[in-house]
Amino acid sequence: MSGPAVPPGWRVGGVGRRLWEDRHTVSSADSAQRAPTDRVLLGRSAAVAAVLGGAAWVFKSAVIVATGDEPPVAFIAGLVLFGFALLGLRSALGPSGGRAARVGGVAAAIAAACGVLAVLVRAVAGEGVEPSEDEVTLLTPFITAAGVGTLVALIALGLAVRRTRALAPGYAWLPLAMGVGAVPLLIAAGALESVSERLIEVPVALLGLGWIGIGIALWKAA
Repeated sequence: MSGPAVPPGWRVGGVGRRLWEDRHTVSSADSAQRAPTDRVLLGRSAAVAAVLGGAAWVFKSAVIVATGDEPPVAFIAGLVLFGFALLGLRSALGPSGGRAARVGGVAAAIAAACGVLAVLVRAVAGEGVEPSEDEVTLLTPFITAAGVGTLVALIALGLAVRRTRALAPGYAWLPLAMGVGAVPLLIAAGALESVSERLIEVPVALLGLGWIGIGIALWKAA
């Protein structure tokens, strides 16, 4: 089998060809070494995003339960970080995730993009655009799209993870469980709100802890 095509400048007898082939071999080896390193970096970046986002939600819930005041930006920051964490999970699946992984990847990208747009709108327009229970603002469509995208990505990627070895066996159930369990948690939040408005944050804190778990799983899988 012939080696890689030799550029005219390297065609100086057999020595030139050998030098070119050696250079090509070293370049290919460097690329092969960089690929695993890039995957590890992406996986660990996604892990950090999941942990920070989950911690932001746990912190938000703890402050609201303790004081009744919501810390600024914590909710949106978590939502943005979750999208990027899910993109890392999609990358960890590689080509073996099938259609579910592709759907989850698209949903994760939409969630991440809408989360970033929400942060930009919040930064430009200030606290006045943060929606409340009975008020729709400029942030509402971006937050809604990011939330729905995150939910769809959790379910789709969770199904794909269950069929692969992208995460350790002890964590493989977690993304799907969080996606499917989000609706019951919302129902529980409504029931808790009838007791005390602050208790609505308990399911939010549980979701935050779940994201921390996904972050740990991504770090171990990287």
